[in-house]
Amino acid sequence: MKINNSFKERVRQVAIKQSKIYKNIFIDYQYLICSYDFKKQDFYILSAEQTNYLHLVGVNTFFTPKEFFTKCFNGTLEESDFDFSKKNTNPSVVKGSVRRKIQSLELLNNFFNQKLLIEENFKKNNITCAIATSDNKITIGFTNGVYSRPKTLLKGNELKTNPINIHLILSKKRNEKLFNTIIYGDKNTLKSFKNKIYHLLSNSLL
Repeated sequence: MKINNSFKERVRQVAIKQSKIYKNIFIDYQYLICSYDFKKQDFYILSAEQTNYLHLVGVNTFFTPKEFFTKCFNGTLEESDFDFSKKNTNPSVVKGSVRRKIQSLELLNNFFNQKLLIEENFKKNNITCAIATSDNKITIGFTNGVYSRPKTLLKGNELKTNPINIHLILSKKRNEKLFNTIIYGDKNTLKSFKNKIYHLLSNSLL
């Protein structure tokens, strides 16, 4: 029991600490991603909600995803608020998955400020994502839609089917209408994608 309690406490602490990093990176900002090699879409916009955080932690809870995030962010999450019980899955398997997820959560800090690989139509076990991107340390899978939301978090580089390079990443604060900052790539690269994303760019980038 001591080992289980110790692990559960570590999950609790990481979930609380990294919820603030998650908010700073994924909730407060949106990202426009371009690649010369995209086949399905011209670009993807990554944007997260509080409700997506529970997927990345991977635990079971009776709280709603939004309530779970709020408890993490406010530092009020308790060990009794979650467990490792999932239907038709051995708890030890769930614990192994959660262990890898919290290790990955701790590597989120500078995720977008570096060279990334990406894969369209990503599949891993029973999980299917519109795209998944990796920095070779962790892999984040995203949903399809106008905005691609974080759907899963995996340890290591899980891109196995023809991963391609991301050539341009733009960002903006969530409450801003247009993308105004280049965080990966340069203005020459931006020019090559300009016709496809012109309507999404602020005057400062035009």
